[in-house]
Amino acid sequence: MVSDNARERIRLRRFSRSSVAAALLHVGVLGCDATVGVPPSSPVEEPTSALRPEATRGSVPADARVVDFLIDARLDADAHEIAGTVTMRWTNRTQRTVDFMPFHLYMNAFRASDTRWMSAGRGSFRGDELGEDAWGYIDIAEVRAMSTEGVGDLEGGRGPGTVLAWSELEDPSLMSVTLPRPVGPGEDITLELDFTTKLPRVFARTGYADDFHFAGQWFPKPGVLSEEEGWQAHEFTAWSEFFADFGDYEVHLDVPEEMVVGATGILTDTRVEDGRSHYTYQAEMVHDFAWVADPDLVEHWGDYEGIRIRQLLAPEYARDAEVHMDAQIWTLKSMEARFGPYPWSTITIVHPPAKASGAGGMEYPTLYTTGGRATRPGAPPTWLLEERFTGIFVTVHEFGHQFFQGLVASNEHDQPWLDEGVNTFANYLAYEDAYGPNPWVARIAGHPITVRDFGRLSNAGPADREEVDKPASEFGASGRGYGATAYGKAAAVLYTLRAVVGAGPFDRGMRRYVDETRFRHPTGKKLEDILVDEVGARVPLTEGPDAVHFDVRAYLDQALRSTRTVNFLVASIKTQRKIKKDGFYRHEHDGQSTLHRHYGSAASHDPPEGAEDGAGDSGEEGKSAKKTPVSKLPVEDVESVVKIVRDGDFQLPVEVLVEFRDADPELVIWDGQARVTELVFAERRVDRVTLDPAGKLLIERIRHDNIRWGPREETREDGLSAPWGRVIEGLATALLNGGLL
Repeated sequence: MVSDNARERIRLRRFSRSSVAAALLHVGVLGCDATVGVPPSSPVEEPTSALRPEATRGSVPADARVVDFLIDARLDADAHEIAGTVTMRWTNRTQRTVDFMPFHLYMNAFRASDTRWMSAGRGSFRGDELGEDAWGYIDIAEVRAMSTEGVGDLEGGRGPGTVLAWSELEDPSLMSVTLPRPVGPGEDITLELDFTTKLPRVFARTGYADDFHFAGQWFPKPGVLSEEEGWQAHEFTAWSEFFADFGDYEVHLDVPEEMVVGATGILTDTRVEDGRSHYTYQAEMVHDFAWVADPDLVEHWGDYEGIRIRQLLAPEYARDAEVHMDAQIWTLKSMEARFGPYPWSTITIVHPPAKASGAGGMEYPTLYTTGGRATRPGAPPTWLLEERFTGIFVTVHEFGHQFFQGLVASNEHDQPWLDEGVNTFANYLAYEDAYGPNPWVARIAGHPITVRDFGRLSNAGPADREEVDKPASEFGASGRGYGATAYGKAAAVLYTLRAVVGAGPFDRGMRRYVDETRFRHPTGKKLEDILVDEVGARVPLTEGPDAVHFDVRAYLDQALRSTRTVNFLVASIKTQRKIKKDGFYRHEHDGQSTLHRHYGSAASHDPPEGAEDGAGDSGEEGKSAKKTPVSKLPVEDVESVVKIVRDGDFQLPVEVLVEFRDADPELVIWDGQARVTELVFAERRVDRVTLDPAGKLLIERIRHDNIRWGPREETREDGLSAPWGRVIEGLATALLNGGLL
């Protein structure tokens, strides 16, 4: 552990660097408005343990620890290379016996233009492109099997060992190592690998930009051995992320002395020799390790219930530090209240410089990167645009990944929705916990764009053509379908389910899911089964013999494994002369609800003279002089007929709010199974019909046809509201639908 003297040297050096930068910002030396300078923040003492106390964090399953690492790494900042040795002890927690081990070599995705990643992404990611002179790779010099076993002996095991055979697979982002002996159930093996990683120029999560170096997915990582399916090690593609086992890390970093460094876990030792700084970091029960080094980073500190929060900001973003700190803390409060305690003792937030924006918006254990606020010169005035989205939502989203999938470590390649979609859904709830029910995330000329609006906008058109529950590699190269589906559509599916079945049972299901899968690798089936068990397979929405039920299994199956779309519309509202009871009946045929009228005897279907009133959707008066126009009839002589159409092919119930000119409103729930239904209201004139009035169906994006006014003499169209509404929707889409993370 770090000595008191060493800790004090660390504190003083960091305080000096951050204080000077903050002072420069305050007086505008770095080009920022002096009124928004960052006040110096006092450094927070480094925790002595990487995990919070057990009484706070809860227990950690012993069998969840699978692989422990000891890593030595030296950064050549001029060549942008990391020379390293990784010693790892892997324990077989399954009943299988294996004689080889696959490893991820993620950096090889950027080695050539024909790798799986580059072929799919065409060398670009989130608008950034990889230059021809900025390739990255990872070279394996040697793989050895060590004789020592046991966590405490990892460092003692460094030595000659037994050299093993290894080979890259078809795509160089994977290699296979032949083990010196079969490793059976409960057995372990210690391997040592020498490697050199050349960082690419930043454009997709990791790399360098001048002096800025971000090392993510930078060392060889073993695959995950599954009891059911064997080794899980996918090729690295443009939209796939990462899947690894939990364990402990001890990492020694050797960097130029001027570098400000941040990393996963806690700092336990530091020293300076020959112009270079040597840092030792320790992390417990994490499935990855990432770090950053840059001489220009500004530090900003905070803490929450014993958790040390450290921001490392490029100078141009330093004035946003307090905003991000506030977002971090209210998100942490929301996530802990809903999903249980955050188990680790540190959080590090990295704000990459603008020249390295491709590294922004990415999660790693106890460390994540965020984005800048839209407060630069040239931003729209607040009367036109006021928002708490840019930068803030990135912080909320990337911290949310500390739970999904930092703690609940689902397979991001096989089921990306299980971390991206579940996390995005949790982000919506965090906003509501912070700001109240359905708060605004932006206001355009005073018009609010709420969390629910954002949820619908994020569930964009490409999601209509993609199933949610499928591997990342099956999404198109453009990424639009992946983002709209794995993030937006999946979040909308969960938000809708919660709104329909009730927050109480749904929230109990989500908490149970997290409690049962902490430090595990759950599947989507696990989440679905728990939700069905908690909320019920068929949830009654109305009472009586013809009660409407919400079939949770059918809903999840349609929502996750089909491209069915939700779209209900109010087709018409008709006020007509009430027909006597014995001349009126309803007939169902082939799922279609049809209204039939009989005039006179049952044998006759011809209306008597003057029976047609001519009052259709527009409420025009009938043309017969022998009858009083419907609009002039007393209410006891009329009835209203509302025609509702399920225009999409997704079948689920929908609430229908019917407002009358001469009676109290009525809320009707239609089961939504047929294509069409007609609702008849005797002795009432319908003023307005609204489908899904509470906005529960977040998966229904098209809502301009959910409201219709009844027939009346005066018009409701003012000629301005509809086109202005379309302008607002277009601006909101442009603002909020372009940057899924």
